[in-house]
Amino acid sequence: MVNSLDANQIKAVNTSFKNVVICAPPGSGKTTVIINRINYLINEKNIKPKNIVVITFTRASALDMKHRYLSIANESDLPFFGTFHSLFYNILKKYKGKINIVESFKVYNLIKSVLMRYVGFVEEEKIKEILNDISLFKNSSKNIEDFNSKIDKTVFTYCICEYERYKSKNNLMDFDDLQLGVKNILEKDKNIRRYYNNLFKHILVDEFQDCDKLQVDILKLMVKDSSLFAVGDEDQSIYGFRGSNPLCMVNFNGHFKDGKKLFLKKNYRSVLNIVKMSQNLICNNKNRNFKFVESSRVNRGNITFKIFEEEKEQAFYLADFIRKIIKDGKCSSQDIAILYRTNIECTSIIDSLLKKGIKFKFLHGKYNFYSHFICKDLICYFKVALDTCDKESFISIVNKPFRYIGRVNIEKVRNNRVKENCFEILKNIRGIPLFQVKAIDEFQRKIKKLPKVKAKDRVEFILDKLEYRDYLYKHCEKLGLNIEEYYYIIEKFKQLCEGFTSIYEFLKYIETTEELLQKNLQEEDAVILSTLHGVKGMEFKNVFIINCNEGSIPHSNSILNNMEEERRLFYVGITRAIDNLYLCSTSTIKGRAVEVSRFIKECNLDKIDGVNSLFNLKVGGLVVHKLFGEGKITKIQEKELSIVFSDNIERHFRDSVFYSGQLLIQEK
Repeated sequence: MVNSLDANQIKAVNTSFKNVVICAPPGSGKTTVIINRINYLINEKNIKPKNIVVITFTRASALDMKHRYLSIANESDLPFFGTFHSLFYNILKKYKGKINIVESFKVYNLIKSVLMRYVGFVEEEKIKEILNDISLFKNSSKNIEDFNSKIDKTVFTYCICEYERYKSKNNLMDFDDLQLGVKNILEKDKNIRRYYNNLFKHILVDEFQDCDKLQVDILKLMVKDSSLFAVGDEDQSIYGFRGSNPLCMVNFNGHFKDGKKLFLKKNYRSVLNIVKMSQNLICNNKNRNFKFVESSRVNRGNITFKIFEEEKEQAFYLADFIRKIIKDGKCSSQDIAILYRTNIECTSIIDSLLKKGIKFKFLHGKYNFYSHFICKDLICYFKVALDTCDKESFISIVNKPFRYIGRVNIEKVRNNRVKENCFEILKNIRGIPLFQVKAIDEFQRKIKKLPKVKAKDRVEFILDKLEYRDYLYKHCEKLGLNIEEYYYIIEKFKQLCEGFTSIYEFLKYIETTEELLQKNLQEEDAVILSTLHGVKGMEFKNVFIINCNEGSIPHSNSILNNMEEERRLFYVGITRAIDNLYLCSTSTIKGRAVEVSRFIKECNLDKIDGVNSLFNLKVGGLVVHKLFGEGKITKIQEKELSIVFSDNIERHFRDSVFYSGQLLIQEK
């Protein structure tokens, strides 16, 4: 198999360096190198398989690596293939005896119950964020006072205390405890450390850039008398929120004695111009190893950049375009991936794909916009407005905002077996205070008006007249959140609602959409939808990246202090493309003017062949300016162009006017 490797891959496979990191850019064959390295150690260096450890970050990767090795080795005696956590579990079990790992769903429910005491309800994504913060905190060696969590410090502290108390009471451990436990015994017991130094002669780590500080510290202890062969790419380090850091690769020789770096230099995946574009982008990062990457392919693919007025226009254009290329037989559905920064951004895309009858599926799990708690609440308001006998919907929103209705009385509504107006059930409960009756009357009077409100104003009516906005403010205040996080969801819901004359039609549309989403989960040949984080390690013939705008890519939360990771994330996205790359931007998001992502500018598309974009300008070409209207290009000089508008006045512009979205190319 070595015969099929290039010179740099062979150099990596055969290296005699004790501790070495292989810097492997996208599509450079890192897995092939690891497999061949194992084969080289066993067959050429006579290393016993039991003395080799291969560490990956997922069980799926470990299994894939194992199967690929078996395809060339056919050995009965195998090295260890597994994750950090499985390795640490086996080590700790040997010295601690039986280990019980806490079940993830029980942890989730525990944190959920803790938060419920504070705010009454917390969405799934927020619970996951808190669980991730707990893990980060445990691995950080920081005091709780110095740790910045995503929720109120008091609430976060209480979550941690309850979580640790639960584990202690039930004699349970989590994955972080495994890491901390292994580090502790290796540091304190020289005999144990010496045993593993002798047993694990060669440790191979895949996706090394994803290691957190604790994992690097443990590796340093394990390879004092052994060898480390790490493979990764700091340019693809995108899990900073989990504790990973690209500096583990950049400063490799500072972490590991006599550490060396070797470089794979060929991208076997992407066409020439996509590789060139990706290099233009990532060179703007400072915390990286300098490396030259070339494409093994001489042909050029299609790189398209297009600016749309708003997200709905973007979505309809993509759906039309994708339907056309599938219909024309240019590619199959599964050859297409639509990528975005956050799940919420795919809502308009999903809507358009469904309307065009294009099959799609989510790469990981499923996403349903309408399952967000805000959408659920707004839907319940709509349902109660149409049917005052809808008990479940009524109970869901009767105290959002708080209307002083106690749990006992709410349960009386729930247990009432007669299909009856929920407002009247409440008001007729014996002994209910007069002020509550007045509150119920006021609520009923207002919600009766909702079906008569214009479609574009219905959500605002719920927010203001039914005081749901007050509920959201208090919810955010209790958890220490910024309400801006939720405004995008509200705006999306508004946009979808506006297209329907009646509430009934909108609710029917939601029901149909959810049925179709469920059906799409079973599809095989379907367009792939995923976040940029979700596609790491994947590749697709055609890649679409939407919302390439400031505030989205890079995300607004990261602009001040995490720009390099955002750039790496975009780099991961564009390097998933094998043949064609389509980049989309909008002039407005959430009804506000936005600029094109700085990353688009950094790609230097105007200096790359095969780009179909705003740079494809010709004298005589038609454009539209937001202020001056339609115009015709009369002159192009470097980065400046002259345009005559309908008022016969010639005006001059720098090409940056395109990036702001003020000037758009007129489609013929």
